[in-house]
Amino acid sequence: MVKKRGQLTAFVIIGLFILLMVLVLSLIRRESIEEAELINPELIPVQQYVETCSKELAKEALQIVGFNGGYIYFPVWVDAAPQRVLQASPNKDLRNPYWWFDGVAAIPAISQIEQDISRYVREGMPGCINNFSAFKNKYLVDEMGEMQIATILGQEKGIKEDVAIRTIFPIRIKDKLNKTLAELQSYVITIPVRFNAVYNLAKEVMEREKKDFFIEERTIDLINLDQRIPTTGFEVNCNRLRWDKRDVEKRIKSLLSINLNHIKVKNTKFDPGALLPYVPDPVPDFRGKFTEAEVKAMAATPQDFKELQYLLRPINDTFKDSYFGAHYVWDLTDNSYKNMKVSFFYDPGWDFIMDVSPSRGQFLEANAMRGQQFFSYFCMNLWHFTYSMVFPVKVTIADERTEKNDPYTFSFAFMAKITKNYPDKTSVELPILTRRETLTSEEYCADILGIDHTIRLIAQNAVTREPVNRVNLSFTCGRYTCDIGQTKPNYEGSNQGMPMLDVKLPQCVNGIIRGEKNGYEEGQTFIQTETEATYEIPLQPIKHLNISIVKHRLSPTKEVLPGKPMEEKEEALITVRYPPKQFESFAIYTKQDKPVLKLLAGETIPYQAEAYLKLNETIRGGFLGNFTAEQGAVTAGDRITFHVIEKDFKDDDEAYLFFEELKAIAKKLPQPKIT
Repeated sequence: MVKKRGQLTAFVIIGLFILLMVLVLSLIRRESIEEAELINPELIPVQQYVETCSKELAKEALQIVGFNGGYIYFPVWVDAAPQRVLQASPNKDLRNPYWWFDGVAAIPAISQIEQDISRYVREGMPGCINNFSAFKNKYLVDEMGEMQIATILGQEKGIKEDVAIRTIFPIRIKDKLNKTLAELQSYVITIPVRFNAVYNLAKEVMEREKKDFFIEERTIDLINLDQRIPTTGFEVNCNRLRWDKRDVEKRIKSLLSINLNHIKVKNTKFDPGALLPYVPDPVPDFRGKFTEAEVKAMAATPQDFKELQYLLRPINDTFKDSYFGAHYVWDLTDNSYKNMKVSFFYDPGWDFIMDVSPSRGQFLEANAMRGQQFFSYFCMNLWHFTYSMVFPVKVTIADERTEKNDPYTFSFAFMAKITKNYPDKTSVELPILTRRETLTSEEYCADILGIDHTIRLIAQNAVTREPVNRVNLSFTCGRYTCDIGQTKPNYEGSNQGMPMLDVKLPQCVNGIIRGEKNGYEEGQTFIQTETEATYEIPLQPIKHLNISIVKHRLSPTKEVLPGKPMEEKEEALITVRYPPKQFESFAIYTKQDKPVLKLLAGETIPYQAEAYLKLNETIRGGFLGNFTAEQGAVTAGDRITFHVIEKDFKDDDEAYLFFEELKAIAKKLPQPKIT
């Protein structure tokens, strides 16, 4: 007994040791990804050069991951089994391997996505850095080892939701006399994208679809509710009834493309109180045409009556009171995704495999029956058809911009399957699905045949909410971009000359409208083109200001001495930021170039600002602090003046100490002023 107790104690100690090691390694990994490397201020541009390359490449990688359902580099089975891929674009690098196909799940692991992003950044860095040719007139930069990239998609406890990229790239920076100035190795950047939350929501959708068969159930409902699709019935008629299978298939594809888009996910962002005057309900001909007594007569049970109550509602009602509100809200998660929109989409151009039984060639035929003897004049058609079909569904999750994160869109696809009128997730042999014919942007933009509704677009000043005239608008859907025109005054009806643009657009879920006009930041909004609607594009007004720099020295008692202008060979690097609107403006000022600095207009804004004074690639001082740009001053002014501290440094230690105290020292300077 003592021996067994001793063995148990040993196992407990070993288990605790393993747990401790896991925690330590996790902590080391987290700290290593977050720590940036300190550097001599005058060499900051070299460090920023590497960081900018890694950041832009990481953004590209995230965009590809979003298009491809979590993949950048496809597994070998993708090319070996094209039937397991939704090829919605002619570009073979942009395709959606099905997360669920033929009874097999293929959801990419978060670790695999991290590896793909790291590989993409690593492979793109040499071309972006280009042997540091941008600094060839200033420094000699030697590469001292292989580059390594680590990606964290924010899934670890204790790490922000942002995507973090750490680049290990050892380099030695030397001056033209071959003197070593610094050695750098670690570069850390973050991208404010909530990838992990989007990915988790996507997985929840897929996992619940495998259990709930939500798409298949809604499809079966659409078939049963549509009078133009024969299922089970009879008709007194002596002529044999027949239906063209091609017409039936076309009708089902049309119903899917229109109605799947109206599926909403509970605990995500959608407006249940939105009016839906133009939504083609699956049963638009019956709502509002029955009395309560008639509906009760149709219902065999109280539950049936509850299900049929939507027939008592008017056609033009809100989403929550419509058929969609009762049947198209999917309760699949207890987690809150309040800033994320989920949409489901089927394109009639994608292949659709359907079999109807019984059928005769391209036709579905009823059984024609005639009565006997006294009832020989009585004729009846009876029919009962079962439908089997396979079709792809694309799911798009759009995370909206907030003060803390950038917008991000992620799409994945899966195969929906119905066998003899019942949902089916089992493995069954299927023909290969071919992709739709490739389209150019011009062909896609012109593809509005059959579109009988318009989208109204109104560009608005984001501050005053007033409509803006002559705004250039473009429409983007996936890889396609269309120039669609300008806003202009509309005097029809009650519009009273309000600037707007009414336009027909090709079918698209979560398309993007962008607006551009001088004096404004580019604005954008997500749209859906399947139904008639009005969308507003917010445009943030901006103002470009000339720049003046006044430099000051400090007295021995650290008092600010009178200022003087910059010298001919000096330059100033200026950055202003306003994080709540993700706004940043940057300028490099010299007496020769005299660039302008962009500020937000139309409202009073508290900015974060920093400016660095340089002479012959040496940082000689600067400014670090906050200032408030009053609305009236920005509107009336045309120049902003920055006051900076100038100082000669004995050595690097003195420079480091100065820049550590710069924010406190800068409080003695006059604040940036607009005149």
